Amino acid sequence: MWWRLCSLLAWFPLQEAFLTNHTETVTVEEGQTLTLNCVVSPEKTISLQWLAPSGFTIFLNEHPALQNSKYQLLHHSTNQLSISVLNVSQRDEGVYKCLHYSNSVRTKEVKVMVLATPSMPTLEASVIRTQNGKEHVTLRCSTVRSKPPPQITWILGNDIELYGETHHEFEMDGKKCNSSSLLRVHTYGKNSTVNCIIRHKGLQGRKLVAPFRFEDLVTDQETASDAPEKSSPSSQDPQQPASTVAVMEDSSTTESDKEEKEQTTQDPDLATEANLQYLGVVRKKNGILLLTLVSFLIFILFIIVQLFIMKLRKAHVVWKRENEISEHTLESYKSRSNHEETSSQEKNGQTFHSKSYINYITQLYSDAKTKRKENAQNPKLEGEPTHIPESIV
Repeated sequence: MWWRLCSLLAWFPLQEAFLTNHTETVTVEEGQTLTLNCVVSPEKTISLQWLAPSGFTIFLNEHPALQNSKYQLLHHSTNQLSISVLNVSQRDEGVYKCLHYSNSVRTKEVKVMVLATPSMPTLEASVIRTQNGKEHVTLRCSTVRSKPPPQITWILGNDIELYGETHHEFEMDGKKCNSSSLLRVHTYGKNSTVNCIIRHKGLQGRKLVAPFRFEDLVTDQETASDAPEKSSPSSQDPQQPASTVAVMEDSSTTESDKEEKEQTTQDPDLATEANLQYLGVVRKKNGILLLTLVSFLIFILFIIVQLFIMKLRKAHVVWKRENEISEHTLESYKSRSNHEETSSQEKNGQTFHSKSYINYITQLYSDAKTKRKENAQNPKLEGEPTHIPESIV
């Protein structure tokens, strides 16, 4: 039965039979449980299937395809397949698909967005004094590892809410970010208060609050009258996030020096996390630089190899051409030698034949002359004709 279903499911996607494409969006907080429910009309149904964002099958009817304990089967029937995803993380974000196989193939898409709630905010206060005697208080409220970025506002007293200079810095994965808001206060009273408010979708209407009381800053200023620079934690409710107060005097410092001094008053845990992030960025840059250098060396080596191959080919062509010329010259020399030898032999043969022919004729004339003399001396032989070879005539 299982193999039949697999064969059938392998055959169905080949057909252009995806009729109804229903899409919905589900938002879930990181660490919670995601429930995926697929309900189809009560018609002739062969099977139901849930696919992960990666494209792998999670459940085929009641049969689990992925051996992962975080996927659980909640309910299965002829027209319903419900599953759950435990302890959702950012890796579980994406589009899940429910495939309904019957006479045609219908699909339902569920776009899952995973929220990361921000951490409890930390608040830092720094007093900046200039040479002309003026001073102002810089308040910095920070929260880390949220997705999407949170909204940060400030409430002065009990009724004035305003925005500060907000900055978002995303992590290397581009999903979570660290956020901070900067507020400068030039005038304040001893009993004044300010609250940093964090709002986020994952908080479901709740707020994260970091309070600060200026009386703590005044107290620290009085105790720091003999010291040009001093930092001390403000007296806060143990249940509230701790804040840091810094009193700094500015004689001839620039704005960048001020920011460096403010960074020295950060909480040790945040400083450690910032150092780790900085080390991660440095390592990433070093890795990119090393990869670039290796790629450049490989490119140079490739060029050298190509030049060597070209030079080798050129030398081979020259050698082949010289070899062909040598072979041609040798063949010409052999042909000439054979021709000269043949000509010499023919010439020698003709010379020998001529000499033999002349000697033969000379001998014949000599014999004929002798015969005539004998005939003259003997009259009886005068009537006999003298035979001369036709070849001589």
